[in-house]
Amino acid sequence: MKEFLTIGELADIFNMDVQLLRHYDAKGLLVPQVRNSENNRRFYHFDQVYPLATIRYLRRLDYSLAQIKAFLHSNGLRDNLQMLSQQAQQLRRQCDELNATIQIIQQKVEFIEREQAASQRDKFYVRSFPRRAFLHIGEEINLFTHELFYFYPTVGFYQGQRKWFGAYLYEDTPAEARRLPDLMADQPVSYIPAGDYLCGYHYGPYLTIQDSIDRLFDEARRRKLPVDDCVITPNIVDQCCEGHPDNYITGLEVRILSSDEQNEKTPSAAISKPEDV
Repeated sequence: MKEFLTIGELADIFNMDVQLLRHYDAKGLLVPQVRNSENNRRFYHFDQVYPLATIRYLRRLDYSLAQIKAFLHSNGLRDNLQMLSQQAQQLRRQCDELNATIQIIQQKVEFIEREQAASQRDKFYVRSFPRRAFLHIGEEINLFTHELFYFYPTVGFYQGQRKWFGAYLYEDTPAEARRLPDLMADQPVSYIPAGDYLCGYHYGPYLTIQDSIDRLFDEARRRKLPVDDCVITPNIVDQCCEGHPDNYITGLEVRILSSDEQNEKTPSAAISKPEDV
C-alpha cells in the first residue's frame, strides 16, 4: 500500500470530487501532510483516510463543517458521544417533519384526484359538507410568500369586490390529528360552516373566475335558493400540478341559507375568522 496519496487518488478511494478535498483543506478539516512548495501539489498520508471517513460519516449525519471541525479537534470521547446523541435528536425531529410533509402531500394528491374525477363542465348540484377547517393566509398578494400555499390546496373566498384566501385543511379533523409542519403548528384554525351548498366549477385561468361565479348566482336564482353572498373556491387543479392555466379547475360553492339566517340577513358572518376560535 502506498504511504502517500495524491489528491486524485484519495478522491478516487471515496468516489468524491477533488474540489471537495480542496474545500476541506481550505477549511482546515483535512490538510494534506505534504505540500510541494513549487507546484502546490497535495500529498496525503494513507492514515488520513480515517479522518476523511469520519468527515464523510458526519456529513451523512447532516453535521455542518463547523461541527465536524469541533468533533475532529475534540479529545474527549464523552463530548463526541454527546454531539452524536444531539445530532440523532435533530435528525429525529427532521424525520418527523418529513413524515408530516409526506402525509400532507399524499392527502393533497387524494383530494385532487377525487375532486377532479367528480368535476363536470356546466354542471350545478347541491352537496352537503361537514364543517371544514382552513388556515387564513390573507390577500392574493400574500399567497406566494406564505409556506401554507405550497403545502395545502388554496381556498378562496369571494364576497362582492372582496376576496381573501386560505389553506384548505379538508374536513374538520381534531387538532391533535392534524400533521402540520412545525412552522405552522401554532397558527389558529378558521372554519367553513357545515351545510348544504350549491356547487359548480370554473375551468381555466383565475382571471375569468368572476364569470363562473356570476353563473353560479344565476343558477341559485333560477332554483329560487336563498344563498350566502360569499362564494368559496377551493383550487382543485392549479399551478402545483398543471403547467397551463387553461387546464385549471376550481370548485365553486355557495352556502344555502336556513330560514333563520334569511331573517338575520347576516349570512357571511358564519365563516369564522382566526380570532373567533
